[in-house]
Amino acid sequence: MQQRQARDARLDLFKGVALLIIFINHVGGNPLAKLMPARFGPSDSAEIFVFISGYAIALAYGPVLAERGFAACQRKALGRCRQLWTANIMTLLVSALVVALAVHVGDLPMEASNRLESFGPLFDTPVTAMAWHLVLMYLPFAFDILALYILLVALAPLFLWTYARFGYAAVALSLVLYLVAQAMPGLIPPNLWDEDWNFSPLAWQCVFFLGTSLALVVRSGRVRLPRSGWLLAGSLTLLVGMALWKFAASDIGHALTPTALQGWLPEQSIPWADKDTLGPMRLLHFLALACAVALLVPRDAGWLRSAPAGLLIACGRHSLPVFCVGVVLSIAGTAVLLAERSSVTVLAVNLAGIAVLLAMAMVLERRRTRRQRAKQAPSLVSSPTPSQPGAALPETP
Repeated sequence: MQQRQARDARLDLFKGVALLIIFINHVGGNPLAKLMPARFGPSDSAEIFVFISGYAIALAYGPVLAERGFAACQRKALGRCRQLWTANIMTLLVSALVVALAVHVGDLPMEASNRLESFGPLFDTPVTAMAWHLVLMYLPFAFDILALYILLVALAPLFLWTYARFGYAAVALSLVLYLVAQAMPGLIPPNLWDEDWNFSPLAWQCVFFLGTSLALVVRSGRVRLPRSGWLLAGSLTLLVGMALWKFAASDIGHALTPTALQGWLPEQSIPWADKDTLGPMRLLHFLALACAVALLVPRDAGWLRSAPAGLLIACGRHSLPVFCVGVVLSIAGTAVLLAERSSVTVLAVNLAGIAVLLAMAMVLERRRTRRQRAKQAPSLVSSPTPSQPGAALPETP
């Protein structure tokens, strides 16, 4: 019987960071989004979320496959998909209510933001839109990543079974599918609102199952990430180089560079870095980022037990409700900034949204802790006494 690997706090912490960044980026017209990591390289919080989700899948479902077989593992995955699917529908309906209030009560034009405009099909043809949404083919703004997650969770048991039977051949197959997505970028599911998904499942399954594979390798103990100064230096060099490249190709970079030197600047940003197909440079940037973080942040780092880290860890541990509420708050924040865009309003939208997400995560974490303590509490069990053969005394802790 396989032992379940102890939970790595770094996974929940960086997943929590990714969720807060996703919220900030999803607020339309948010100046703070220009300071997020995506402005300093081709990859962003989406890769972090998908990679860590793949890692967590291996820890949750790998032991089920080993102990109870493929059928039980697939049932567990489909049960999780049902939860995600339900959350997807409920988030859509609540977000649509926010949009309706913004448009009909706040008198905001729906065309003022693609966040609001993406809900147009739901108001124009609600039955058709909901039917397409149920099969994940109508996805308003920000709903693509949850649909991708549903699909990948459903496929995870098959990958785990293939890895258990054929080892690294499963990883090789994932890489082949990734290359197919690069060669044929049009292989993306349709979307009633925006032509197709923003994430190609054929491409993004690669980063998801790379996370799954890493978790399986770490659990087996066969391979460890080398604590190499050269590896860290190479990763940091690549990250800094791509950040400088992206800055040099930007309008700000051209404006700050003397005219005599502008001929040396790149005319275009980093190539092969499309988000929908997870371009090779984007994937390389994320892998360098993951490697650098793994080397710089040890698993037993003391600051991971601090209060601020605890807030982020709670966010990552309760990622589904945090993400769903974050989507609703980002739609509401977009409407607020459309109505009044001042520095005070921008600050209030961001701080209020982050505060709500952190507070909700802490409430959910405390409830989870109380449930765990209740399960671990010693029960009163009887033991036989001389006078009553069937009677029992309380069991000592």
